[in-house]
Amino acid sequence: MNPLLMARLTAPIGIVSGLLLILTIVAAWYVRDMQARASGPIATSVASVIAAQELEISVRELNAVFNQYLISLDRDDLKPLDRLKGQTHEALENAKAVATTPQERALMQRVEKGLSDLFEDYEKARRNPNPPKGFYHEIKKLTQERMEKDILPPAREYLRLNEGMLTQANATNQQLAQRLTVGLIVLGVFGSVGGLLAGWVIASAVRRSMQRTEERLRDTAEQLNRAVPPRDQLSAETRKHDALEQVAASVQAVLKRLEKSEHDALRAEQLASVGQMAAGIAHEVRNPLMAIKLLVQAAGERAGGFPARDLRVLEEEIRRLEVIVSGFLDFARPPRPQPRPVDIPEMVEQIFDNFRPRAEAQNVTLSVVAEPDIQAVADPNQLRQVLYNLLLNALDVQPRGGFVRVVIANDAASGLVLTVEDGGPGIPPELGERIFEPFVSTKETGVGLGLSVCKRIVESHGGTLTAENREHGAAFIITLPPARLPVGHPKPVLQGT
Repeated sequence: MNPLLMARLTAPIGIVSGLLLILTIVAAWYVRDMQARASGPIATSVASVIAAQELEISVRELNAVFNQYLISLDRDDLKPLDRLKGQTHEALENAKAVATTPQERALMQRVEKGLSDLFEDYEKARRNPNPPKGFYHEIKKLTQERMEKDILPPAREYLRLNEGMLTQANATNQQLAQRLTVGLIVLGVFGSVGGLLAGWVIASAVRRSMQRTEERLRDTAEQLNRAVPPRDQLSAETRKHDALEQVAASVQAVLKRLEKSEHDALRAEQLASVGQMAAGIAHEVRNPLMAIKLLVQAAGERAGGFPARDLRVLEEEIRRLEVIVSGFLDFARPPRPQPRPVDIPEMVEQIFDNFRPRAEAQNVTLSVVAEPDIQAVADPNQLRQVLYNLLLNALDVQPRGGFVRVVIANDAASGLVLTVEDGGPGIPPELGERIFEPFVSTKETGVGLGLSVCKRIVESHGGTLTAENREHGAAFIITLPPARLPVGHPKPVLQGT
């Protein structure tokens, strides 16, 4: 899909998704904040109410013990005071711990002072065996002055105050719940509206993109129809409504025309090759025929027939014609290779023996660098022809001395690599890989088919033939699939040409 179209489609989705994500985060934070603001005061108020209730219960239990004594006048009824004293102090400490407002702390100070005075007066009355007005009057004074005036009123006020705060916290919680409900409703409505808006934007973008695509398809189809009119014309209704169908038909027509053009080009290339071959044959055969024609005309004008020298020239020219015709036949109809095991180093040495007299005359050194026991599966006659052509070319480019070195090695990746190196001037830069094309030669009297035939032979063996310039001259590299003979296999027999 078009990246621009993808961007146009995903941008609104991303924006809406981002907004919804932000709204969700804000809503979650708002809910958490409301829950914290609601639960905090409620928890504090509940704890304060519980502490106030425990304190009031403890104080009332103290008051009940004193009242029980005033009714029964039995001092044994005052024994629970020791236990209630600790319980009351513990309830007082709990109430003081949850007192947060100045009013609450002031009430707790009054209760604390009243309890301290109460227990202090009680201890004095209990230690005095004969109080001035009697023990009964002292206890009654404690209940009327200390308990009813100094302790119970602030304890009740503390409880009432915390119950009011709890009621207020509950009301606040209800208000926050209402706000949360409204917020969630607003968020849901906004999300729905945002989704609808995003869908509308995306649908509009897709519709516009499809319209532009259809317009481009129609323009392309019209251009194709103008370039290559299709044979089967589409109906006017189809051309109006189905641009893709129109483009498909136009492309099919173009492909058919291209296929026909490719076939025509291949045919023209074949005809050009035939014409090039015919021109080469005419050019190469004309010179020997001209020499033969002149000798025959001269022999007809004089008596005695052909002298021995003219006969030798005729024989040489006829052999030259045979070589030319044989080269063209090898190029036009290469024989199918008949592969068999071949000892490559031994074959190279045999070919060197045939070329050694000429090499010594030209002061050219012949050498072989080979790994031991290297064999290949190839047609010995065709491979010999390739090496003959390469060595002959190497000697032709070194008329005043040099070297020819054949390097034979096995390569794990490439196979058998046979390199023919020389110390000549190298391959002209303007030729390059064209050196293997037919009728391309660096020799003035060359036909230009030798390297082309060599390349075709090597490729028919599943190998490659390449050429490159090196520091000292040129190098022709032959790669062949390697084949090592098993132990006990008879030594390969080399066939001559």
